[in-house]
Amino acid sequence: MLGGIFVLVVGGFVLWLQAGLLYAIGTLAFGGYGLQSNLTAAADGVQTGEYSDAQAKFEAAGISTEQMNRSVGLPQLNVVGRLPGVAVAVANWRLAVSAAANVTSSTGELLSLYGDLSGKGGGAKIFSDGAIDLTRLKDLPGRVTSTSEGLASAEADLTAIRADAKGAVFLDRVRDKALAEMKPVQEAIEALEGIAPVLPEALGANGVRRYLVAIGNQAEMRAAGGAPLTLVLVEFNDGRISIPIKGPTSTQLFPPLNAPVTWWGPGGNPFFPGNPRTAPFVVTNTHPNLLFSAQEMAGAWLGGNYPPVDGVITLDLTAIAAVLDQTGPVESPVYGTVDGARLGQILLIDAYQTFGQEGATERQQANQDLVNVLLDRLLGGNDLVAAAQAIASTAPGRHVQFWMHSPELESLAIQADAAGVVADPDSGDWSAVYTQNGNQSKVDVFQQRNVLVTAQVSEDGSARVTQQMTITNATPPDRPEGPPERIGYETSWLSASAYRASYPSGFAVRPFRNHPQLGGGWVNDGFGHRMIRVVGWTAPGGQNAVSISYQLPAGTFSGTDRDSLRYLLQAEPQSLWTPSTVTVQVTAPAGWTPVPQGGQDVSGSTATVSAVQSAPVNVVMNFER
Repeated sequence: MLGGIFVLVVGGFVLWLQAGLLYAIGTLAFGGYGLQSNLTAAADGVQTGEYSDAQAKFEAAGISTEQMNRSVGLPQLNVVGRLPGVAVAVANWRLAVSAAANVTSSTGELLSLYGDLSGKGGGAKIFSDGAIDLTRLKDLPGRVTSTSEGLASAEADLTAIRADAKGAVFLDRVRDKALAEMKPVQEAIEALEGIAPVLPEALGANGVRRYLVAIGNQAEMRAAGGAPLTLVLVEFNDGRISIPIKGPTSTQLFPPLNAPVTWWGPGGNPFFPGNPRTAPFVVTNTHPNLLFSAQEMAGAWLGGNYPPVDGVITLDLTAIAAVLDQTGPVESPVYGTVDGARLGQILLIDAYQTFGQEGATERQQANQDLVNVLLDRLLGGNDLVAAAQAIASTAPGRHVQFWMHSPELESLAIQADAAGVVADPDSGDWSAVYTQNGNQSKVDVFQQRNVLVTAQVSEDGSARVTQQMTITNATPPDRPEGPPERIGYETSWLSASAYRASYPSGFAVRPFRNHPQLGGGWVNDGFGHRMIRVVGWTAPGGQNAVSISYQLPAGTFSGTDRDSLRYLLQAEPQSLWTPSTVTVQVTAPAGWTPVPQGGQDVSGSTATVSAVQSAPVNVVMNFER
């Protein structure tokens, strides 16, 4: 009888234990799957601006997290957790669930922040109707810190998982995947941690802050962006936003027709012969590095008897088209319905053909009316986050750039690769070529540009490199050639500058006046880099190519051992309406072969890759003996 009771007790205990563990495992698995899919969907909803969908998925993720929490609260798990060989697995189980709870909590806080900023969270907006709630803005750093701490706790839990027991390979894979998926969120939070504390000051909490927004016209290019033909002064003061000054640069803000102004600019800029400068505002962004060009803009603005600014923001029609794609079209009494897909055709091509040079004033007013509609939309606050996301997506192609007088804000812009910096990558090869309109023509929108980089690498890691830029002036054949002097809106000729050194008949090197020459027309760009300017004409439908060849020293492309070579190249973008294409063709020494990789064509010892330069292009090619 006693034995029977013992068997019943033991059997019941085993059944209880099995049932509890099966329930716990099932709950963990089901909850974990639901958590991952719902958190991913919530993040996607934030990216696409579908806040209600993101909120619904987050709530579902919360239910999944509760299910996972229940799996570690069962008494059966406490029992098996004391058994030798099982304790580590149970501890890992609990760490994984704790990490999931922290990630879910942090995601919820991020979603709350997004709702407050976008006005879609149901509560009062941080920004709306041209006003900023400074009290809530000052609370932002604490909320960001709380979110960061939650992610840090999740990372600590995941890192603490011991993968030294049975199933270690699986645990390794799960842990590494979770850490990798967290990284983009952590980077976003780190960016917010940097900017949140300085936002109140930057947005006028302690006095007036002014920022000059220069809208670049990509039908007439400069090295740092489109010609700044429209300017907007945005002013922040004690939570209020205003736009006291705006209009076409050449006629309304600097009359009569691009009148020269006098200002002091940064020393070392080879595009100006000395200080003080005396030139029109529209040529201030000729230097490719915005660290110079933005300071020239700020100085020339002040030289026009306008108030000093705390920063310069440049953006172009590519960035504005991205905003329209994200937030919807706008209506213009002149152009009708304007969406992102048609914006370039309307403003960069049709408007010039419709109005011509004689109707420039009417065209500028129509364009300004369109800008006003877009500004009204942004200042309303409903589309702020969506618009900011859209604009930020174009930063890699330099379609939006920031220069800030505040060292803290400028450092953040540089860290975000949104400061328009043009700098030698310090290792490998470098391609930085730009075209610059020299005759006020509006045909850069038709420009087609290809850059071919060919490199012959030697066993010692040295290389002979040639970079060739080919420009096609793909102006439509039915477009009139324009006046014989080839100057102005209506000409179809292109006068372009390119910083390269071997050129066709009719082109010439144009030296930089009053700057130390390095020989052959080369000068220091002011940042320690060599620069050259080649000038010439390209006829409608015509094509020209300029190139430069140079030798890179031994060791530049040496690999990790004597049987490997690695070619590296960083190619910088210019914010053209139609992005340039770069093709890189590298030939290895005799007896060496390219290591196969995706997107690479191989012919014998030569490897070739091509890419559209809508962002910096980084090429890595490996060769083995």
